[in-house]
Amino acid sequence: MYGVINKSLRDMVTEGHGESVWGQVMVKAGVPNDSFLSMRSYDDEITYRLAVASSDVLGIDVDSALHAFGKHWVNHTLARDYDALVRSTGSTMLEFLNNLNALHDRISTTFLDYQPPEFRVSALKNSRMSVEYISHREGLNSFVAGLLVALSERFNEPMTIKDIEDLSVDAGTHTRFHLLMED
Repeated sequence: MYGVINKSLRDMVTEGHGESVWGQVMVKAGVPNDSFLSMRSYDDEITYRLAVASSDVLGIDVDSALHAFGKHWVNHTLARDYDALVRSTGSTMLEFLNNLNALHDRISTTFLDYQPPEFRVSALKNSRMSVEYISHREGLNSFVAGLLVALSERFNEPMTIKDIEDLSVDAGTHTRFHLLMED
């Protein structure tokens, strides 16, 4: 993953719990240096170790930590660093999600060897939509759930994740999130 991800995780921990707690996370993760360059690619294992260590140090399960990180990513990192890009991607949650693959395509020239996830979104019917998340990475469903919750808040379109369906794949992740949009 890219340094921007690791930097955002660091921001989440330090903003909520302080530098000393982040120091504990670094020690527990066995990551000696947190001078991550935003546009540089780092081994996914570093990010996974930081996420697990964060959950351990904060005393919460990994899924809760990843969910909180997904919300932080939208509310802080996207809002601070990519707001204009996000605003140009859609004015509703459905429009934004439908344009998310195109957004990833646009930023692919910024990041070397970029392998973004793919999202497939169903049209909104009877206040329901589904969002398929397809990635070569595993273990990030709770992060994506946090993203979806925070996006619904950003667009002021309350929703509930009614079900998360894991679809069978040989490698990586293919998950369908069933959303109920509230009136």
